[in-house]
Amino acid sequence: MSSFRLLLRPASVALLAVVLSACGSSGNSGSSSGDVPFAGDSRATDPAAAAQRLAANENVPDSLHLISPGRAGRLRLNMTERELLRRIPAPQLKKTTYQDKGQTYPAYEMLDAQKPDAPATVLHMLPDDKGVVRLRRIRIYDPQYRTAEGIGVGSPFGAARQNLGLTRVRNTAAGFAGVSDLVSMAWVIDPNSLPDKHPDDMNSTDIPPAARITGVLLYQ
Repeated sequence: MSSFRLLLRPASVALLAVVLSACGSSGNSGSSSGDVPFAGDSRATDPAAAAQRLAANENVPDSLHLISPGRAGRLRLNMTERELLRRIPAPQLKKTTYQDKGQTYPAYEMLDAQKPDAPATVLHMLPDDKGVVRLRRIRIYDPQYRTAEGIGVGSPFGAARQNLGLTRVRNTAAGFAGVSDLVSMAWVIDPNSLPDKHPDDMNSTDIPPAARITGVLLYQ
């Protein structure tokens, strides 16, 4: 009798293993269905899903079009011409010049790789005291470039004033603009939306909130 029980024992163990395996499989299936809500969370961090959300909201810039103090996408104020040429492919750059205080200096017009028909970004170069040519000013006319708050070309001035703390508006080399010396940025205002015969220096509250921004200037 005892030997009979011993013979059954391995079979019982095997049967128990099958039962436990089936229970575990059922448990995993239930866990999988219970994890469905979290699948949405994981997709939220998926790069493709993030890109789709980005494309759906034109006011949110990607990293190549983000404006921040001293920076515009890959560009950084004070970078050398050599560094600029390493970062930006040659087909996107066209050599030109600009005038400053009666002097002629080198510049580049930079086309956008994603939208070559977009307005070119103008890069003003200037030699430093050692003769090294550096990026000194960036003039942006392409509406793809925006701050993290979504402010850029085409935005109403009222939004820029509220989000960027602009207090004064005055004439600049780029045109009549709201200037923030704290972050060295100027927001050029459409002259057609300004009051007639306005003074050269105004309080930002005197500018109609609906006045449109036509350009952004980053400077040193």
